[in-house]
Amino acid sequence: MSLLNIGRTAVLASNTLLNTTGNNIANINTPGYVRQRTEFVSQQFGLGVGQGTTERLVNEFSQKQLRRDTTSASYSAQYLAEANRLDALFSNAANSISTGMNNLFQQIQTANNDPTQLSNRQLVLGTSQSLIDQFGNMSTLLSDQENFINQQLDIYVKDINDLVGQVASYNLEIANYGSSSSRPVPLDLLDKRDAAILKLAEFVDIQTVDSNSGEKLVFMGTGQALVVERGQFNLFSLRGEPDPNDREIQLTLSENSKVKVTLSAQGIGGKVGALTDYRLQVLNPTQLQLGQLGLTLADNMNQQNKLGLTLNGTIGQDLFRLPSSQGLAFKDNSAGSGVIVEVDPGNANQLPPNNFLVTIVDATTATVTALDEMGQPYLDSNGQPDPLKVKTLTSATGFPSTSPFTADNANGDLFGLKLTISGVTGDKFLLKPLDSAARQLQMATSRAEDLALSGPVRGEYDITNLGNGRVEGLTVSNTNPATSAFSSNGLPDGPYTITYQGFDTTSGVSGQHVFEIADANGVLGNSFFDTNNFNNVFTNPNNVPDLSQLGFDFNITGVPKPGDKFTLGFNSNGYNDNRNGLAMSALQNASLVRRSADPAGSAVNLYSLNQSYGIMVGNIGERTRQARTADEANTAILEQTTLWYESLSGVNLDEEAADLIRFQQSYAAAAKIIATSQEIFDTLLQSVR
Repeated sequence: MSLLNIGRTAVLASNTLLNTTGNNIANINTPGYVRQRTEFVSQQFGLGVGQGTTERLVNEFSQKQLRRDTTSASYSAQYLAEANRLDALFSNAANSISTGMNNLFQQIQTANNDPTQLSNRQLVLGTSQSLIDQFGNMSTLLSDQENFINQQLDIYVKDINDLVGQVASYNLEIANYGSSSSRPVPLDLLDKRDAAILKLAEFVDIQTVDSNSGEKLVFMGTGQALVVERGQFNLFSLRGEPDPNDREIQLTLSENSKVKVTLSAQGIGGKVGALTDYRLQVLNPTQLQLGQLGLTLADNMNQQNKLGLTLNGTIGQDLFRLPSSQGLAFKDNSAGSGVIVEVDPGNANQLPPNNFLVTIVDATTATVTALDEMGQPYLDSNGQPDPLKVKTLTSATGFPSTSPFTADNANGDLFGLKLTISGVTGDKFLLKPLDSAARQLQMATSRAEDLALSGPVRGEYDITNLGNGRVEGLTVSNTNPATSAFSSNGLPDGPYTITYQGFDTTSGVSGQHVFEIADANGVLGNSFFDTNNFNNVFTNPNNVPDLSQLGFDFNITGVPKPGDKFTLGFNSNGYNDNRNGLAMSALQNASLVRRSADPAGSAVNLYSLNQSYGIMVGNIGERTRQARTADEANTAILEQTTLWYESLSGVNLDEEAADLIRFQQSYAAAAKIIATSQEIFDTLLQSVR
């Protein structure tokens, strides 16, 4: 009987081994299948083989490494895919904003060469229209990519929710089997759970912990729980507050939807992390910089055109129509609150590439805070909001008032913005003045005559003068009829006569050169100079009274004689003049674009138009290059880790074929033991008959 029992257990053991090997071979192409192995222990007293246990060949370390490398490879591949789209867009010469700006200034120079030619002026306006169309097209393509990213996030979040649900469901099934040997957990459930977790690792960075019940607890790399014991898991959800397009990622407890955790947009990892990081690091900054560039160019062109004289002999007006936008109100704001955001005309140079937060602090005070790429206030070295990037507004009438409160840059740096605020204490608004600015620019005129190439003031010297003094360096700084000596079509109080009084040594003005300044109505005052450098006669700080409000100025060169007169008057019939056109051409290389929200006023914080565009394109190219390098490295690492994992947990046909032959032979040998036992038993029976 002992020999028969030994043979019986040997046959059963060999049959189990053959089944395990056959199952491995059959599932070689099954995704997520982990190679199985059956091991036996011998029975006591040499009575055959004991109980066998079938288990999966899983190396926990290689499995975790595979998940980490899958997350990294998925992140870099997704990031590169998005960056390649933008890089291809901006690397195409046909889409170059820089080329469009250079063409515009080239046409302005052509018009300067012959200001009387209407066709040359029309080419300037045509090129301007093409340029703002180009701005609009590029901005629209960026907006389309943002919408595509949001659509991908919606799909990925649904996939994550499905996978989290699958893992939680598998956990429940596995936990219900318990850990007894009489009711072992089906190994295919473990395979399916591991496959779902590996798939989840493609979307977000995760960590796993084994519980005592056999469940696999899943946490994000940042520590938030996704799957907890007994199937209580968190779901991803998306929302935007106050901007619905700025998707935020939340965790919501499945059993209590009121329990929510908002995740940081950084550190998520995987495909979702790649989309959020790309949007923050590349897409949003590019959209803001594009809007900033368009507004800065348009505003400076407007301001310079308003300092010149049109072909019709009138003061120039805006060439471009700048857009305005509504501040986005937070959900807890009072009813009827709002902010209208505009570029303060003439102050686009102070506009940084940022979004802003307006907060009504109390009944009379509001703050305007520049936000970083994460949508948070900048912090100083102590971790507190940087006061240099926060502007305080004070309303004399208070919040709320009978009419909206208006603030601009008249009293200091307000980031180049003009705000019209309605609200009460506690109201907050997100300002995104650059987000759609590039695609909302419009031409304000289509008339070639409105291009103001001439200077509005002409300076002359009296032919009876005895000295060799001349009017030079004539500049115009303001033609607004409300704040200067200009009207829409002339100098109402002109011409202005400047008479050199000589070197005065009388009491009070001892040792000073004196120029008397008069207009058509009489003497306005005197300009005093301590040296022979007669620069900025009207804005000279020694003037009595202050004459800087006239809106134009000039220098006198040479050596005038007492009684010499100089006349400044409106440049009537000055259509062949290109002085303002030359100033307009000089905008091409001027430092106009604010680099950051750091305090303005320093040349190091300003770029030229082409420099600003070049830095924007350079950032796109650099990010794409880094993404390409990271993708190549992470793909290679994932391939190595996959081979390592497969070598431990994958099915090897050669090895399984060898095992199949070995177990077949052991089965035949075990059957021979039973046959031998039968022969012995038969012999014994016959011997006693």
